[in-house]
Amino acid sequence: MKVTWMRTGADGQTMFEDLEIATTRGERGDETPLLRVDGVFFRTGQPALDMDFHNAPRRQLVIPLGGELEVEAGDGTLRHIGTGDALLADDLDGQGHKSRFIPDGATVVFAVLGDDVDPAAWRA
Repeated sequence: MKVTWMRTGADGQTMFEDLEIATTRGERGDETPLLRVDGVFFRTGQPALDMDFHNAPRRQLVIPLGGELEVEAGDGTLRHIGTGDALLADDLDGQGHKSRFIPDGATVVFAVLGDDVDPAAWRA
Protein backbone atom coordinates (compact mmCIF):
# COMPACT_ATOMS: atom_id res chain seq x y z
CA MET A 1 0.00 0.00 0.00
CA LYS A 2 1.54 3.28 -1.07
CA VAL A 3 1.50 6.18 1.39
CA THR A 4 2.78 9.71 0.88
CA TRP A 5 4.51 10.84 4.08
CA MET A 6 4.36 14.60 4.53
CA ARG A 7 6.78 15.52 7.30
CA THR A 8 9.07 18.28 8.51
CA GLY A 9 12.67 18.01 7.27
CA ALA A 10 15.81 19.00 9.16
CA ASP A 11 15.60 22.47 7.53
CA GLY A 12 12.11 23.09 9.00
CA GLN A 13 10.38 22.80 5.62
CA THR A 14 7.67 20.30 4.85
CA MET A 15 8.80 17.54 2.50
CA PHE A 16 7.32 14.42 0.92
CA GLU A 17 8.56 10.86 1.07
CA ASP A 18 7.01 7.89 -0.71
CA LEU A 19 6.45 4.89 1.54
CA GLU A 20 5.12 1.39 1.03
CA ILE A 21 3.31 -0.53 3.77
CA ALA A 22 4.05 -4.20 3.13
CA THR A 23 1.01 -6.33 2.32
CA THR A 24 0.29 -10.01 2.40
CA ARG A 25 -2.02 -11.81 0.00
CA GLY A 26 -5.20 -13.08 1.59
CA GLU A 27 -8.34 -14.61 0.16
CA ARG A 28 -10.00 -11.18 0.24
CA GLY A 29 -7.07 -9.35 -1.36
CA ASP A 30 -3.81 -7.75 -0.33
CA GLU A 31 -3.78 -6.65 3.30
CA THR A 32 -1.51 -4.49 5.43
CA PRO A 33 -0.74 -5.28 9.05
CA LEU A 34 -3.11 -3.78 11.57
CA LEU A 35 -2.22 -0.13 12.37
CA ARG A 36 -3.10 1.25 15.78
CA VAL A 37 -5.17 4.39 15.54
CA ASP A 38 -6.40 6.66 18.31
CA GLY A 39 -9.54 7.56 16.41
CA VAL A 40 -11.18 7.94 13.03
CA PHE A 41 -13.46 10.67 11.78
CA PHE A 42 -15.16 11.39 8.48
CA ARG A 43 -15.64 14.78 6.90
CA THR A 44 -18.49 14.89 4.43
CA GLY A 45 -19.44 17.84 2.28
CA GLN A 46 -15.82 19.08 2.47
CA PRO A 47 -15.96 22.50 0.85
CA ALA A 48 -13.45 23.37 -1.84
CA LEU A 49 -10.70 25.02 0.21
CA ASP A 50 -7.43 26.70 -0.65
CA MET A 51 -5.40 26.94 2.58
CA ASP A 52 -2.13 28.85 2.96
CA PHE A 53 0.81 27.43 4.93
CA HIS A 54 -0.30 25.55 8.06
CA ASN A 55 0.79 22.51 10.06
CA ALA A 56 -1.05 19.24 10.43
CA PRO A 57 -3.10 19.40 13.65
CA ARG A 58 -2.12 15.81 14.56
CA ARG A 59 -0.45 12.73 12.98
CA GLN A 60 -3.17 11.44 10.73
CA LEU A 61 -3.76 9.47 7.59
CA VAL A 62 -5.89 11.51 5.19
CA ILE A 63 -7.78 9.30 2.74
CA PRO A 64 -10.17 10.87 0.21
CA LEU A 65 -13.21 8.69 -0.44
CA GLY A 66 -14.43 11.13 -3.06
CA GLY A 67 -12.64 14.18 -4.41
CA GLU A 68 -8.99 15.11 -4.35
CA LEU A 69 -6.50 16.81 -2.08
CA GLU A 70 -3.60 18.81 -3.47
CA VAL A 71 -0.76 19.52 -1.05
CA GLU A 72 2.28 21.72 -1.54
CA ALA A 73 5.56 21.33 0.35
CA GLY A 74 7.87 24.14 1.39
CA ASP A 75 9.96 23.84 -1.80
CA GLY A 76 6.90 24.13 -4.05
CA THR A 77 6.58 20.40 -4.79
CA LEU A 78 2.92 19.44 -5.38
CA ARG A 79 1.28 16.09 -4.66
CA HIS A 80 -2.22 15.03 -5.63
CA ILE A 81 -3.95 12.62 -3.27
CA GLY A 82 -6.94 11.08 -5.02
CA THR A 83 -9.72 8.71 -4.12
CA GLY A 84 -8.30 5.74 -2.22
CA ASP A 85 -4.79 7.23 -1.88
CA ALA A 86 -3.30 7.83 1.58
CA LEU A 87 -1.42 10.88 2.86
CA LEU A 88 0.27 10.70 6.25
CA ALA A 89 0.09 14.31 7.48
CA ASP A 90 2.97 14.48 9.95
CA ASP A 91 4.39 18.03 9.64
CA LEU A 92 3.40 19.10 13.13
CA ASP A 93 5.96 21.91 13.30
CA GLY A 94 8.10 23.99 10.95
CA GLN A 95 6.87 25.91 7.91
CA GLY A 96 3.92 23.65 7.20
CA HIS A 97 2.20 22.99 3.90
CA LYS A 98 -0.49 24.43 1.65
CA SER A 99 -3.54 22.33 0.88
CA ARG A 100 -6.44 22.49 -1.49
CA PHE A 101 -9.53 20.27 -1.46
CA ILE A 102 -11.33 19.85 -4.78
CA PRO A 103 -14.13 19.65 -5.80
CA ASP A 104 -16.72 21.09 -3.47
CA GLY A 105 -18.51 18.40 -1.44
CA ALA A 106 -15.69 15.84 -1.10
CA THR A 107 -15.73 13.06 1.50
CA VAL A 108 -12.53 12.39 3.45
CA VAL A 109 -11.65 9.95 6.23
CA PHE A 110 -9.03 10.92 8.83
CA ALA A 111 -7.36 8.15 10.85
CA VAL A 112 -5.39 9.55 13.79
CA LEU A 113 -2.28 7.40 14.24
CA GLY A 114 -1.12 6.10 17.59
CA ASP A 115 2.20 7.38 18.91
CA ASP A 116 3.76 3.93 18.53
CA VAL A 117 3.30 3.83 14.73
CA ASP A 118 6.70 4.38 13.07
CA PRO A 119 6.34 5.37 9.39
CA ALA A 120 10.12 5.00 8.90
CA ALA A 121 9.50 1.23 9.03
CA TRP A 122 7.56 1.57 5.76
CA ARG A 123 10.62 2.71 3.81
CA ALA A 124 11.43 0.37 0.94
